[in-house]
Amino acid sequence: METFLNIVNWIVYLPGTVLMFFIFFFLNLVLKMKIDRALRSAFMYSMGLFALSTFAYDVFLGTVAGVASGMINNLGLSMNTVDLSIGTTPAILSNPVAILAIPIGLLTNLVLLTLRWTKTIDVDIWNILYFGGYAAVLTWAVTDSTLYAVLSVVITMVITLKIADWSAPIIHKVLPKFEGLSFPHVYSVTYTPIAYLFNKLFDLVPAIKNSNWSAENIRKKVGIFGEPGIIGFIVGAAMAAFAKYSFADVLLTGIKIGASMHFIPVTMSVLIEGLSETTELMSEWAKNKFKDRKLFIGLDSVLAAAEPETLAVGILIAPIAIVVSLILPGNQTLPVGMLSVGFILMALFMPFFKMNILKGLLFSIVVIAIDLYVGTALAPVYTNLAQSAGGVDIPYGAAQITNASCLTYLLNTELFKLIGSLFGG
Repeated sequence: METFLNIVNWIVYLPGTVLMFFIFFFLNLVLKMKIDRALRSAFMYSMGLFALSTFAYDVFLGTVAGVASGMINNLGLSMNTVDLSIGTTPAILSNPVAILAIPIGLLTNLVLLTLRWTKTIDVDIWNILYFGGYAAVLTWAVTDSTLYAVLSVVITMVITLKIADWSAPIIHKVLPKFEGLSFPHVYSVTYTPIAYLFNKLFDLVPAIKNSNWSAENIRKKVGIFGEPGIIGFIVGAAMAAFAKYSFADVLLTGIKIGASMHFIPVTMSVLIEGLSETTELMSEWAKNKFKDRKLFIGLDSVLAAAEPETLAVGILIAPIAIVVSLILPGNQTLPVGMLSVGFILMALFMPFFKMNILKGLLFSIVVIAIDLYVGTALAPVYTNLAQSAGGVDIPYGAAQITNASCLTYLLNTELFKLIGSLFGG
């Protein structure tokens, strides 16, 4: 058993691009692709993913997180709870319960596929561990029940896969390059049904309905100042100035964010080239095997986050989140972590607004409010887990830490607390 767990840990903790290379290489071979094509396809996908991750996470997220922290320090903001977002990961994934997410998540996906209750084959092992692990550990922490922890993974997977199936055709209609894919990404996909409803509400207001704030239209109206790279430079430099950076660092921040907004969409062409053969073979295989059925390959929503409109909303979420946190009744959470991952959160609901930046910005206020309430509610759980794992430095004068994200985490913990109180479990 120990040897098996060591093998699983070795596989899971491979660098993301390496893990996805092996997954796609073996998937291509299963789909009977010639070995040289299978290697090239997997390599092109992994190379594109590495380039995308480098600009999206290391450059864009790293720079936005730094400048957002500078803005918060400059304003002297402090609240009872601070959102650390992925900074809470060590306390969660170091818990032995977390590893249950992989076998339970994969088994749940297999059962749903067999029963024809999902069309998505989720190959994103890391996100199954990450989001399933969070659900399991948080549920275990509030119920002290491994059974409820396992059931929380099942519930999270079922909700995520069903919404991914439902949202995929809508995303394909707006972004046809993702045909054959779905995005079972817990953080983003949960908000797509809410985005669908809010799009209906927005369309009741003529000024919003008739707005056409797409990257292309903005470019036509303002020329080079509508280019994603230039927008990124201007907004990034303005945020850095507000954070009281030096003149050189203001310019460097603008260049980094501008470069990210220019190159992130470019990296997608390489990644899509690697994906195209796999998705085509998958479609042919599904047609031959299941003549009345269409299957999707489930991947991380960061792929859909590479659109210029999504990046624009993602960078503007930083000042918006700070303002919302200050005026939101009952909020006790200072949004730090979410400022750096906002564009990933926006990735899947932007197609529901046909990439309209105005609608995306308005809806981001709703999402930020929900996440802040989730973060406030779960703060004691995160803080206790972090202290049990060896303590954590709590910045910004706060008393608690949290991860202000994923409504399904709160739904799971509240559901199983209720079940436990009713049945004494």
